[in-house]
Amino acid sequence: MGLRKGLLSLATAAVVLPLAAAHASGHDAGTMRERHGAGSAPAAKPAPGTLDDLRAEVERLRERVAALEALKPTMTRMMPDFAERFHVMHRAGDAADWAVAAHELAEMMRLVELAPLLDAKAGPLLQAFMSGHLRALKEIIEHGDKPRFDRALDETVASCNACHKARGSEIRVTLDVPEGLSLRHPHALRKAQVPKDHAH
Repeated sequence: MGLRKGLLSLATAAVVLPLAAAHASGHDAGTMRERHGAGSAPAAKPAPGTLDDLRAEVERLRERVAALEALKPTMTRMMPDFAERFHVMHRAGDAADWAVAAHELAEMMRLVELAPLLDAKAGPLLQAFMSGHLRALKEIIEHGDKPRFDRALDETVASCNACHKARGSEIRVTLDVPEGLSLRHPHALRKAQVPKDHAH
């Protein structure tokens, strides 16, 4: 009974204390409705009343977490997106469309940052092989330096293939992608600078 009473006390405190604090500062329910509009705040769920209620709520939360974990993407699902963005960046750089190149690179950098959350082993490996190259490409793209861009692409491809080899993969990256290979979304590439307020 001691545990049950303790849990019920915590649940009660979680409901009562915020209400008491609001009342003490002069923000009663009527004032809050006037300030924020009636019905603007979602209705609070009632606190679990018994130990069995708490156990049932914990079980529901566990099931929701398990469902979300099942939806989490894998590195295998992420890599095609990464590769397509790499090739769009490549084509954009060829056309001196540095705005599109910068956009695709920013998304690649975001994916690399997320990689350890997707795979505890492969994610950090991807970061180790790619982060430096992507930072270098970012600076080069911002300056619109085509000769350096071409050299950096070759170095990045070599690093991609070294990472694949380290993982035991036979997949090899190339800049010579067949023209008939469809990319994620075709851009109308034209000469453009990176916008000053470019953000993601």
